[in-house]
Amino acid sequence: MIAWIKRLVHGSDRPEQRPSDRALERARQARQAAEARQPAVEAVVARLRLAQEENHFRERIEAAFRGATR
Repeated sequence: MIAWIKRLVHGSDRPEQRPSDRALERARQARQAAEARQPAVEAVVARLRLAQEENHFRERIEAAFRGATR
């Protein structure tokens, strides 16, 4: 039981565990990279949302000039 806890905390030296440890490290790095990109993604989303709202209002105004009720 103690050995299992030590492997959990410190990692394993067993060869069959090494690919899992590397995969876990790649997943951690990918998560950190995604978190680092988050502000840029949010900025793009905000610009796209604004453009969508502007298009929506433009379409409503054009419809009003054409005499549409909706």
